[in-house]
Order: sequence, then C-alpha cells, then structure tokens
Amino acid sequence: MPTLPPDQVQFHIPLPRTVPPCCPSSPVLSPDWQVTRSLQNTSREHEAERGRLSQEVSARQQSLEETRMELALARAELQRAWREGNSSQLVLAMLQKKMQEVQAKLINSESTMSSLRACVNTECCPLGWVLYRNVCLFISGEKKSCSQSCEDCRDKGAQLLAQGKWPSLRMPGSTALYWIGARPASDTKWYVIWRDSKQWCAVGIVCELLPAAHRKVDNSKWRQYQWICEKPPELTDTPKSLLPLLDKA
Repeated sequence: MPTLPPDQVQFHIPLPRTVPPCCPSSPVLSPDWQVTRSLQNTSREHEAERGRLSQEVSARQQSLEETRMELALARAELQRAWREGNSSQLVLAMLQKKMQEVQAKLINSESTMSSLRACVNTECCPLGWVLYRNVCLFISGEKKSCSQSCEDCRDKGAQLLAQGKWPSLRMPGSTALYWIGARPASDTKWYVIWRDSKQWCAVGIVCELLPAAHRKVDNSKWRQYQWICEKPPELTDTPKSLLPLLDKA
C-alpha cells in the first residue's frame, strides 16, 4: 500500500451501529414474576411491622424505667417513714399500699415488655396468619357466605375483622372482595353480648364487603366471597434462651 504524505493522512470514522428496536414498554408479566413481586411486597410490609413493634418496645422500655424509678422512690419513702417512727399506722399502711401498687405495675410492664420483645424476635401469629397493627389477620383463599365465614373465624378462635377499624385497609394488587364484620351503631353492650352467643353467626352477624367503595356488588349474606378474620397476637412469655440476647438489645 502506498504511503500518503502527512498532510493527506486518512481517518477511518466507524459507522454508527444499528440499534435494534426496543422491547415493548409494558411487557406482559408472567404469573411467577407476579407472585414473586407479591411476596416481596409482603416481606417489606412484615419488616415495616417489625420496625413499628421495635419502636413500641423502645417507648415501653422508657416507661418501664420510669416505673422502676417510681418504685424505688416509694420504697425509700416507706423505709424513711418506718425508720423515723413518727408516722402513724395509717400513713405507713398508705405508703405500703402505694409501693405494692407500683410494684404490680412494674411486674405487668415487664411482662408486656417480654411479650413485645418475643413478638419482634419470633412469630406471634399462627401459621398462615399475618401480624398487622398489633392484630393477627387471616385472609382466606376460598369463598364462603357471610355466616359461614363468621363460623370459620369462630372455629379459629377469632372473629371477622371489625368494620371501621382501618378505613384505609386495602388488599394490595387484588380486586377480590372480602367479608368483614359490620358493627351496628346501636347499643354497644348489646352488640358485645350478642356477638359472643352461639346464634350470632347464624342470625345475628351483619357483614360488609371490603373494599366496597365505588363498586356495585351483591352483598347478600348468602353470596360467597373471601373473608378476613382477626384475633390478638399470642404474647407468650419470652423463652429463656432468648433472654440473654434480649438483654443485650
């Protein structure tokens, strides 16, 4: 190849590459991918709930320390009055009663703290239930009528989710309808007594659908929908094996 003079050196500029057409902006998601995303969302919600419980533990820890201080002051006051010997039996009895009340309060606070700590570090709800705002929720996968849903919750030692407890509660990524319990606006005492009767699910239960806003649906009691049960978490005593770890927390 002949050599060109310096002022005629040629530069080879590469041609731009052909960019293939982009994939569709909204690909169809596979069922497996949707399930994975749902599980990820549930995991994040669970972690958020654990974080909220941790904050409650911290707040109760501060209250517990204040109660301990209150007990120490009450005990010191009783000992002072006893040593001085110039207090009447009535005053001593009052101080003794106050100290016992504070001590009972302390014991109750310590028990609650142990339960909350165990709830943060272990599972407080039965298998298949989810902890949400200090309540265990069971979200059914099958469909039943209003009364059948009520019976299922009672068989689980629970009740239908109380209507109005969380107005903003929504099932993420779901268009399904769920039976929940509707609390009547009448006599509260009557409601509580009647709800605990054996005939409640058969003739007394009043159900609502969640969510029902902006949707025209058949809410007849015999219609079958999924349902949501609620019951308090099982705040058992903290296992002894966890105590050393919790003391370091």
